[in-house]
Amino acid sequence: MIFDENKVTGMSLERLIAWVDGIDLPMFVLQLLPGDRLEFVHANATLGRVAGTPTTIFKGKSATEIFPARMAERLEGNYRKCLATDVPYSYEECLMIEGRETWWQTTLSKPVGFGGQVVLGVSSSVTEAKDREFAAAQSLANLTERLDEMRLFSTMAAHDARGPLATVSSLIELVLEDFSDLGDGKADLLRMASNTVDEALTQISSTLERARNMQTDEEVRTQVDLGRLCADIAAMVDPEKHLAIELPQIQVECDEVMVQMGVRNLMSNAARFCQHHITVDVSEDRDRGMLMIGVSDDGPGLPEGMTLQDLAQKGEARKGVHGFGLSAIAKLINSRGGTFEVVPTETEDGMHGAKFRMVLPGGIVGDGAPIQSADKANLGYTETVAAQ
Repeated sequence: MIFDENKVTGMSLERLIAWVDGIDLPMFVLQLLPGDRLEFVHANATLGRVAGTPTTIFKGKSATEIFPARMAERLEGNYRKCLATDVPYSYEECLMIEGRETWWQTTLSKPVGFGGQVVLGVSSSVTEAKDREFAAAQSLANLTERLDEMRLFSTMAAHDARGPLATVSSLIELVLEDFSDLGDGKADLLRMASNTVDEALTQISSTLERARNMQTDEEVRTQVDLGRLCADIAAMVDPEKHLAIELPQIQVECDEVMVQMGVRNLMSNAARFCQHHITVDVSEDRDRGMLMIGVSDDGPGLPEGMTLQDLAQKGEARKGVHGFGLSAIAKLINSRGGTFEVVPTETEDGMHGAKFRMVLPGGIVGDGAPIQSADKANLGYTETVAAQ
C-alpha cells in the first residue's frame, strides 16, 4: 500500500479523535505511516476504562510495541486485513489483558476522507456473555448426563417389568383354555385381566421405543474459521512465540462453543508439557457426519496404556480455563453426541508426546493447509527455555 501524506491531515485526524472521544464505546484509531508502519493514533477513555489499562500506552506505538509477539501478530493482521478491504471487518477475539482473559466483539473500518490509510476500531466487551455461554454449556452437559441416567433407569425398569407381565399374560391364556364359567363372571374377570396385561405390555413397548429415540438436544452448528480461532488461542497460550505451533487454516461447521472450550484446554495443556512443538490437525468422517480435531505435542507423553479416566483419578487432568479439566471437556463433548480420545503417538526423536482428539458432529466446509505460526529458527531457543 502506498502512503500519501497529503491525504491525511493533522486537522482531519484531530476532528476524528474528538469525535471518537465523544462516543461512549471503546474505540481506537490507527494510521498507516511511511515505511509501512501501522501505529495507534488514539484510544478513547472508554476503552481504557473497560480494558482496565491506561490509554497513554497506545499513542504512537505499533501493536508489536504494546502486546506480546504472537498477540501483536494477530492484531496487526486484523488491522491490515481491514486496510486491504472496502467493507467493515467484524470478528470476536479473546485477549489476555493485565493477566485477565477478556473477550471482545470488534469491528474495523476505514473512515471516509483518509485515503484508506486510517483504521477506526470499535470494540465491545463480551466477556460476561462468553462466561455465561461457557457456564450454560457446562449446565447442559450436567443435565444431559442426568437425563441419560434417567433414560437408562426407565429403560431397565421397563425391561424388568415386561418379562413378568408377559408370563402373567401367558398364564391367563392357559387358564382360560379349560376354564368353565359357572355364571359368576370369573371368566370375564380373567379376560379383563388379560386385556389389562396386554395394554400394559403395549405401553412398555411404547416407552422403550421413546427411550431409544429420545434426543436430549438438537445439534447446534455454525460455520467457524478454525484457523483464526486456533491462532487466537495460540496467542494466549504462547504470547511470546517461544513455541513452534502448527495450525490448520480451514473453515468447519460445528458447535463453536464446544470447539472453543475444547481446543483452548487442549492447547493450554500442550503448552505446559511440550518441549517446543504443538500441532493442531483436522479431519472428518463424512459418512458419520463427524469432525475430528486433534492436538498433539512433543513432550514426555502419557504412560503406556493410561486412559482419560486414569488421568482424572491421578489428578493429572488439571483444571483448565473456566475451571474445566480434561475430564470435564470429555463430558461436554459427550453431551453433544461426540467422544474424547487419547491417541497413541510418537515423535521423530523417540519421545511419545501426547495427543488428544475431539470427535463431535460437524464437518469441513472449506479447504485449507497447515500454517506455521512460529519460526523453525526459534526451536533452539525453546530447547534452552525447556532445560531451565
